[in-house]
Amino acid sequence: MSSHQSVIFQYIKIPSENKRLFCLEQNILVLAWMLFFIKDSLTPMVRVDSKISRGRLLVRQMHSYLGFVKSNVRCLGFFLGYKLQLLSWEGGVELPCYGQICVPIHKGYKIFDFHRGVAIKVFDHDVNAYAIREEIEILKVVSRIEFASSIKKWSLKERWYEEEYVNGTLDSSYKPLDSVALLEKFVNEIIPYLTHLMLFQKPISKNAVEHALDRNRELRSKLSSKPASAGSEYQRIPLFIDSIVNRLQTEGNYPIFLVFAHGDFVPANMLNTQHGMRIIDWEGAGYWSALFDFYSYFFYRPACREVPVSKLGSEVMKALPMFISKLTEHAPEVSSSLKALEKTYRWIFYIEMIYRLVDRQMTDTNLDVMHYIQEYIKAFNLYEDLAIGKNV
Repeated sequence: MSSHQSVIFQYIKIPSENKRLFCLEQNILVLAWMLFFIKDSLTPMVRVDSKISRGRLLVRQMHSYLGFVKSNVRCLGFFLGYKLQLLSWEGGVELPCYGQICVPIHKGYKIFDFHRGVAIKVFDHDVNAYAIREEIEILKVVSRIEFASSIKKWSLKERWYEEEYVNGTLDSSYKPLDSVALLEKFVNEIIPYLTHLMLFQKPISKNAVEHALDRNRELRSKLSSKPASAGSEYQRIPLFIDSIVNRLQTEGNYPIFLVFAHGDFVPANMLNTQHGMRIIDWEGAGYWSALFDFYSYFFYRPACREVPVSKLGSEVMKALPMFISKLTEHAPEVSSSLKALEKTYRWIFYIEMIYRLVDRQMTDTNLDVMHYIQEYIKAFNLYEDLAIGKNV
């Protein structure tokens, strides 16, 4: 399915811009409209209640606005200089689709066309056709979920797909909320999304140890592509996974449920819009263990937002029973399994999360994924120490 013509568009880098590249073929008035009226749609503000005085808040807002204007005027000046060939530019990329801006992402670039309200992912040349087809097929399934962005068009030949652009503000839980506010948000807003996802497709039963060993083999296969001289951080990964597999084998090879999940269910992928919360970035969607999205939401806090694991522990101990209770009326078999095998599901999550991150480490040149792998392993170990002390 394709409607784009085979035309190449030039996206250029502008000084002081960290990630955004700007399409050189666009009219400067279009760029001005995008900068001043669309504003910073790709790094939306987190809207939270402020406790500072009105006067200080006004000063802060004015300072922020002046910085916003200064930055965008500078950006327009450079763009005009490049457009008129008065300045020579360095750093850019040629892509087959038009939009006002693009940003480098995992396995390619994402182009944003605000006129048409779409985002277009263009894959890197080293991504094979099977991986592209698989991602498109996943997004076609996900398009049926009401709070997901929908895929519109795609071209396997030209290595891109086009989906709905979701414009909104990052959910407040993107920043480290206090536990009371987080748990209130989780119960009232997050649980319905988790439940909807778990019931979207029929759960699959699989033995816990068998599932863990399968993931472990796949993970070791990926790690084997690294040279023997790779850093010690790579060597710690299989040691950690082996320790978790050993715990699972000691606990017993019980059947667990795999359910349909987002695969990266974290506040950074949650946007508040005029039509309610929308979840973005569904490339990792598929069947994961029944608590994968649940633990992803909570472990994001210590691994990416420096929330103490002790705080995480008390949050999970309160949130998990509430989640399981809500799930009982919709999926009693899954709920009973979660109650009986809480440790098993947690350990399976550890293995799946490291597996997912290692897979991304192999292909993502835009993000220091290894840093996050180490942060997650650190959080997992601290949580287990905490769990042992509380006999959880």
